[in-house]
Amino acid sequence: MNPPRKKEKSETKNVSLKKRSISSKETNSAKKLEMQTKIISKKKVLFTDIDDEITSIYDKLKKYKMKNIYIVIPKRAVLFQSIVNLRILKRKAEDIKKNIFIITNDTNGIQLASRAGFTVFDKLEGNEHPSLVSGKLTDDHLKISPLTASINTFEDDTPTRLKSKKISIAELIRRTKKTDKSVKRPLTPKARAKEKRKKEKNRYVLVSPNRQALTILITISVLILFLIIYIAIPGATVKITPKSNTLTVSSNVILADATSNSKYLDTHPSNAIASFPIDVTIIKTITYHPTGNKFEGKNAKGTITIFNTSGKKWPLIEQTRFQTDDGLVFRIQKGITVPPASLSAPGTVNAFVVADETDANGQIIGKRGNIEPTKFFLPGLSEANRRKIYAENKSAFSGGETITHKMISAEDLDAARGKMEAELTNSVEEELKMQLLKLNQEKNMELTLLTGNGAFYTDKAVISIPDNLEGKITDSFEVTGQMYAKGISYNYNELLNILRTKLKISRNPEKILTKIDTDSVSIRLIPIEEGDDPSRQKITATIKGLEQYEISPDKEGGRRIIKNIKEHIMGKSVKEAENYIQQLPSVNSVSIDSWPAWSPNIPSVPDNIKIKVVESL
Repeated sequence: MNPPRKKEKSETKNVSLKKRSISSKETNSAKKLEMQTKIISKKKVLFTDIDDEITSIYDKLKKYKMKNIYIVIPKRAVLFQSIVNLRILKRKAEDIKKNIFIITNDTNGIQLASRAGFTVFDKLEGNEHPSLVSGKLTDDHLKISPLTASINTFEDDTPTRLKSKKISIAELIRRTKKTDKSVKRPLTPKARAKEKRKKEKNRYVLVSPNRQALTILITISVLILFLIIYIAIPGATVKITPKSNTLTVSSNVILADATSNSKYLDTHPSNAIASFPIDVTIIKTITYHPTGNKFEGKNAKGTITIFNTSGKKWPLIEQTRFQTDDGLVFRIQKGITVPPASLSAPGTVNAFVVADETDANGQIIGKRGNIEPTKFFLPGLSEANRRKIYAENKSAFSGGETITHKMISAEDLDAARGKMEAELTNSVEEELKMQLLKLNQEKNMELTLLTGNGAFYTDKAVISIPDNLEGKITDSFEVTGQMYAKGISYNYNELLNILRTKLKISRNPEKILTKIDTDSVSIRLIPIEEGDDPSRQKITATIKGLEQYEISPDKEGGRRIIKNIKEHIMGKSVKEAENYIQQLPSVNSVSIDSWPAWSPNIPSVPDNIKIKVVESL
C-alpha cells in the first residue's frame, strides 16, 4: 500500500508545478494583451440584451452604415444557447457585407463564437455597459482587448468532439461555469468590486424559454386537464321525491269535569283532559208577518160561450169551474145543458160567470179578473174531454176590484211558534261560544267549546204569543221565547298533543311525519249510557298526517337506501338510472342532472354522485 501513496504524492507535486507554470504564463499573456488593447469609436459598437434573438440583432445591424461593428453580448445571453444561432448571425452579416466582432466575457459564448468563425474579444471598457466595464475612458471611445491565451489554451472542460454520448448545451454551460470559476485569474481590488456589482445586478435574470416548447407544454397541460375533468370530475345530482301517504289515526279521549274529577286528573291519565261546563239561558224576540189575507174587493163578471164538439148533449151543474191558462177561475151561476154538435158546427150556449176570490194558486184575483177575450177549459174534466167541450168570452170582463188586508190565521200562529223554536235551537252554539269568550277573558284561559251532534244539552223552549190574535187584521206581531243550554269546554292544545303522539306511534318506522294537518281534526261524541259517569264525556278524535320515506344520510335507513341507489346506478346511462330509482318502493319521482352536460352516463365514482331529497308539494 505504501508505494502507491508515494506515487500519488509525486503526481500531486507535478500538478502543482504545472499550475504555477501556467499561472506565470497567463500573467505574461495579460501584460501583452494590455499592450495590444485598441481604442474604438462608440458608434461602431452594438450593445445587446440578454434576451435579444438573432432577428432583433440583425435588424439593428442593418441600421449601421459602417462596415466593422463590434457586438457586446452579456453572459447567459440567448444568442449563446446554440452555435447554430451564431452561424446564422455570421451568414446574415456577410449577406449585408458587415464585419462582426464579438465582445463578451461569457466563457461558453467565447468558445461557441470562436467555433462559429467570429473574432472574439473578452473585455470592453467603457461606461455604456456596466456588466463588462473594467476601467474608465473618455465618453467618445471604448477600449477592447483580445482573448487571453488562457482562454485559447486547451483544457479538460473545453468542448471537443467525443466518442461518448453528446453533451447538451445546458450541461456544457454548467461545466463551463465551473471551469471558469476554477481558472479565473486574480483580479485587482477595483475589478473585484465591479465583478461583485455585476453579479448582484444579474442575480435575478431569467432566460426566456423557447416559444415552441412553451406552446407544446401548454397544449399538453390543457389536454391533461380535460382528461382529468372527463374522468375524475364528472358528477351527477339525483333529485328524489320520497313516496308519501296520508296517515289517519283516531284516539278515544275522556273529557273529565275539572271540579268533580280533580283526583282522577291529578294522576295524569294518558287519554284524559280536564273539561269545564259552560251554560247560558237564551232569550229571543222575533217579529212575525202573517200570511193570511182578508178580501174586501169585488169579483169580475162576464159572459162566456160554451162549445160542444161531441155528438150528444153535455149537462153542466151550477158553479162549474172554467179556468184560463193563467190560472184565473170563473164559475157559472146556474146549471145549463150544452147542445150536441151538428154536421156543420159544434153546439153552443152562452152562460154568465163570476170570478173566484183566489186563483188556482191561492192568490187574490180581484181586478186581475177584468180579462180580454180569451179561451177557457174545464179543469174538472179529463184531457180528452177538454178537447170536446170548452168556452170563450167574446167581450172583456169587468167589475173586478182588489182590496185585501193581512190577517192572522191559525196557521200563522203555528208557524210563528216553529220559527221561534228553530231560532233558539240554532243560536245555542253561538250563544255558548260568546259565553265561553267572556270566561276566557275573565280567567285568562284558552278553552274551546266541544261541538258536534249531541254536544249540547237544552231544555224545552218556552214560547210566548199574545192571546186572541187569530183572525186579527194586522201586518205583524211579536213572538218571545227562551231556552236553557249547556255545553262542555276543554283545552284544544292538550287534545292535539294526544293526537300527535298517536300519529308518531302509528307511523311506519321507515318513514317520517312531514306534516300534521290540524285542520283535519274531527270529533265524534260517544253517547253516555246508563251507568256511565255523566261528568266524564267520551269522544273519539281523528286527525290526519303526511308520512314519507326517510332518505337521509343522517339516519341508518336513509344511508342504506342511498348506498343501494349509488351501487346500482354507477356507470349506467341517465335513463337507466332513472328507471331503476323510479321503481323503488320508497321513491315517488326522480330526476337526474349530470355534469358536464355532454356526459351520457352516471359517474363510476360513488363520491361524485350526490343524492338530494326534494319535498313534495
